[in-house]
Amino acid sequence: MEKLDKQMIHHVGFVVANLDETVKQFKDFYGVSDFNIYDFTPSRVWSYGKEVYDYKLKIAMSASKDARTGIEIIQPLSGEGVHKEFLVAGNSGMHHVCISVDDDYDDWRDRFASNGYRFVFESETEDEVIGYRRCFYAEDTIAGMIIEIKEQPYFRK
Repeated sequence: MEKLDKQMIHHVGFVVANLDETVKQFKDFYGVSDFNIYDFTPSRVWSYGKEVYDYKLKIAMSASKDARTGIEIIQPLSGEGVHKEFLVAGNSGMHHVCISVDDDYDDWRDRFASNGYRFVFESETEDEVIGYRRCFYAEDTIAGMIIEIKEQPYFRK
């Protein structure tokens, strides 16, 4: 298992109440273009360790010109959990940093769990277009951040 400093930052995630307004700001002021906007309905979701149903997010995803680090803008649409709670608490904006891992997702999850990190969000999704993928958000109270570990999608047989 590689150290995280050997991995690329996949994206920086923002949680906002108005996705369209935020995308416009990123396009007009920051020059970020080519957002892929879609509704994301994971197959299964856990927020703070409890399974949540009817979880739906509107997501805008873009990559920088060098295609190394993307921007993810999230607007909660339904379901109780970490994204909606972030907004209800009066927050809006930068929410997490995501690292993408190839084939050692379970090892990373075990490593965070064995070191006492709290999982504030987990999801698994499978579809015919992208395949199977999982992610988790771990709360790092020392660094004062949420880190997402995202599994590279693959097709199961």
